[in-house]
Formats: sequence, structure tokens, C-alpha cells
Amino acid sequence: MAFWAYMLHCRGGKFYTGHTDDLERRLAQHQSGIHKGFTSDKLPVVLVWSQEFPSRYEAIAAERQIKGWSRAKKLALIRGDWDAVSRHAKGKSGPSTSSGQTGIEVAAQALVQMRAAAFAAHPQEACGILLGEGDRITAAVAARNVHPAPRTHFEIDPQALIDAHRAARTPGAPQVLGYFHAHPSGLVAPSATDQAQAARDGAIWAIIAGDAVALWRDGAGGFAALSFTIIES
Repeated sequence: MAFWAYMLHCRGGKFYTGHTDDLERRLAQHQSGIHKGFTSDKLPVVLVWSQEFPSRYEAIAAERQIKGWSRAKKLALIRGDWDAVSRHAKGKSGPSTSSGQTGIEVAAQALVQMRAAAFAAHPQEACGILLGEGDRITAAVAARNVHPAPRTHFEIDPQALIDAHRAARTPGAPQVLGYFHAHPSGLVAPSATDQAQAARDGAIWAIIAGDAVALWRDGAGGFAALSFTIIES
């Protein structure tokens, strides 16, 4: 069974975000005024964005996330401008994070590697390992997604993780800083599934949706958005 998060443009320029398991029926209810609440006195309403999710939990998570976004960020989502969505996310989170960092440096080549992995794996979720030193990500190494439902979940091949951590013990070798995965039909933000499987170990998570990439810190208090600067090497 599929579920949707959706956004309506209402009279007066307002936006309404909701979720449903029957998008066509729910839209008809909104447009007729049968669905009482925010939209019933703001007709007409027009569907401007919707996204299908494999579970109700993920649709609800997307609804709640989008409700907290600025108008500019919602407009970027409606346009499908993922770079703008990512910029607004970083702008809202500010230059610092819960761990006191001033931002992450990401090598341009690492971004190319993540996007290439996401493109190659589509419509399944790509995944891999982030390598570097300190607050600088220098490489993104794609790994096999061994989850039995790779279209909606990811699990990095355990052998790839073992090999990466073993290589990191070599003096001067890049360290394992975190992980990346793609959301082929989702947002550049941790899903309900991501939240559930997070280790809360301080690792960096990179999430790719389309061409957009956003970074998150998997901390003890949950995921926190990280600002980042692109560097050449």
C-alpha cells in the first residue's frame, strides 16, 4: 500500500501540507470543502506537490518536516529545485551545529562520486562510505546495498565497512567519517527509516536526492543539519 505527503496552494497564497493513503480522494475532499479544517475556508485549492512513500510513517515524517519549512524552501520543493532546498536547509541551521562545528569541507570529487553512485543505482538506493580527516570529506566510496528492499532501504555491505575501517588503521590513511545514501524519490533529509536505524554515534550522513546533497550529524540527540563548503581537494 502506498502513502503520500502532499502540498496544496490555497486562497490567499497559503500552503497546506498533509498526508494520505488515497491522494485522489483526499484532493477531491479538499476541493469540495468536505475535508474540514485549514483548507475548507480557503478555496479554491490546487495540488502543487506530492510524493509517494512506502510507509505511513515516512509520509507523516515528510509532512511534519515540510510544515516547518520557510515559504522560500516550500517554493523550491514545488519547483523541484533541490539545490535551493539544500541551501535553505543550511541557511536555517546556521553556521554552527549541536557539536559546536563551524561546518564541513567536502571535496568536489566526493560530491561527484556520490551523485554518480546515486545515478547508477536508481531507482534503488545507492549507499557508501565517506572518507577523510577531521571535518574534511575527501572521498565517497560506493558500496553494495545488501538490504532485501533496496528501493526504499539501504544497508552497506558489511565487508565494505570492515575493509574501510581496516584500511583506516594504516598510518596516514583517510578515516571513516560517515556514510552516504540516496533517496531516489524522497527528500534530502533523514527519513523515518533513517531515524530508526541511526546509531547515534556522531557519524556524518550525506543524503542525495536528484542533484542535491545535504549533510547531517547523527548525534545523541538525533540528526542535526550541517553546513558545508565545497573544496577542490
